[in-house]
Amino acid sequence: MGSVSRSGVRNRRPTDDHQVMRSAADAGATWSDGGRTPSRPGIGTTALVFIAITAMLGLVGLSAAEGLLAWDVRFAYLPAAEAVLNGDTPYPALDDPILDEQKGYVYPPQLLFVLMPLTPLPVPLAAALVAAGMLALLGATLWILGVRDVRCYAATLLWVPAISGVLLGNVSIPLAFALAVVWRYRDAVWPSAIALGLSVSAKLLFWPMLVWMVATRRLRAAVLAVAIGVAVGLASWAVIGFAGLAEYPDLLRRLSDIQAERSYSFVGIAENLGLGGVVGQVFTIGVGVALLVLCVLYARRADDARSFTCAVAATLALSPIVWLHYLVALLVPLAIMRPRFSPLWLLPVLLWVSPKPGYAEGIQTIFPAIAAAILVAILLARPRAESPVATA
Repeated sequence: MGSVSRSGVRNRRPTDDHQVMRSAADAGATWSDGGRTPSRPGIGTTALVFIAITAMLGLVGLSAAEGLLAWDVRFAYLPAAEAVLNGDTPYPALDDPILDEQKGYVYPPQLLFVLMPLTPLPVPLAAALVAAGMLALLGATLWILGVRDVRCYAATLLWVPAISGVLLGNVSIPLAFALAVVWRYRDAVWPSAIALGLSVSAKLLFWPMLVWMVATRRLRAAVLAVAIGVAVGLASWAVIGFAGLAEYPDLLRRLSDIQAERSYSFVGIAENLGLGGVVGQVFTIGVGVALLVLCVLYARRADDARSFTCAVAATLALSPIVWLHYLVALLVPLAIMRPRFSPLWLLPVLLWVSPKPGYAEGIQTIFPAIAAAILVAILLARPRAESPVATA
């Protein structure tokens, strides 16, 4: 029969003809399906890789030529970092039109200290470095989760959420990498706590991952993550003299008022379908709570992988504002559950029917939610992880 691992995946006993793989790295070690002897990539694989690289580099080059590459870094993060260096507040006024233009800095201050070394550089060079860093983090996210199938990397380059994250140069891809670290080192207190603590301090909407930690009885890591997040947040605010701290909750509310109904969140979907914001808020709370309940239930069954997937999905569902690049977080549970290529890896590619990175419009608003729901439902219904990555 075999035994059940902590991630809820049944491990078969080795036989003479088939030995158990020790990690997901073994599952996708070759270019071809089946895990047999290494072989040259087939025509399909070569074509997929060529299309993915060409598309990504072409879009990056076009965006750079138009002076738009790394939009968030170019128009929001770097100006805010320079404001701090000049002794000014990095935050816009509540009536500043740049909030409507998505050019206002709205994150806690710690991100600015990471970007300060880029401020002396020409903006195009800084943007190119950020885009290169985002591409590297995409690859690192898959690698740290044990994905070795080149087709998975190629498919990721075609994901609209991944492309959006690279072109905008925001925190979505780094946060996805942090989620991968949390999972990879889930049984090691410090690495997982640092990764999650920094994530929550940078973007509070990641708090459902703390629920996963508590539900899976990783209490020390959860407490340490909270402590790290609070300490980093307070320290960064202290460095800038707590400028903007008192007004920060009002800034977030103002941002939500402006952007929520135009985004791909449940609020945005409801508004675009003419159902009203209240209906969207009800769906936000209902779906988010349901996913957190499932997170706890799977945790009680020692099914870490599905519990983790529900927490990631709840993070997206409970956010009042959702842009396409937010969905790159789903790359992590997909890599955990499917470390080898399958058609499921191409599902987010279909979001090319709704490619607009900014404000959503009309029926296109609902497509990202449908794709995310299908992806999560399939992962929960058929987890089928080949072999979990060994934890440190």
